[in-house]
Amino acid sequence: MDRNTDKFITVLTFTYSHELAVVRGRLESEGIVCNAQDEVTAQVNPLYSNAIGGIKLQVKESDLERAVEILKESGYLHEGDLQPPLFITGLVKYIAQFPLLKNLRLEIRLPLIVALAVLLVAGIIYFVSYVAICFLS
Repeated sequence: MDRNTDKFITVLTFTYSHELAVVRGRLESEGIVCNAQDEVTAQVNPLYSNAIGGIKLQVKESDLERAVEILKESGYLHEGDLQPPLFITGLVKYIAQFPLLKNLRLEIRLPLIVALAVLLVAGIIYFVSYVAICFLS
């Protein structure tokens, strides 16, 4: 894979930027190019950090294995951290079946699915109440 066209992969998330600085410094000292997504947002207002899913430390896809190895050796990453919960894995596979949603990021897919479910339930409640009012009148 060409190192110039690698996409960035999130390896860790942090609540505060000072936590990120330590780990990013460790990886960059090993020659791994890092990117921090949502860092500025969390710096401007730290309370937003949890709402946006934290500050995401990302490395190039070609450096991923080496970065994970360094993070494990340094104690920042544990084996259990690498496995997503079964519920999330199943949900991602189910949502990926929808043609319009499979190319979107998970952070965008989940709110869309929840919004559609809420609209469906609200529509059913409206329809049932409308029918009940018509028959009772």
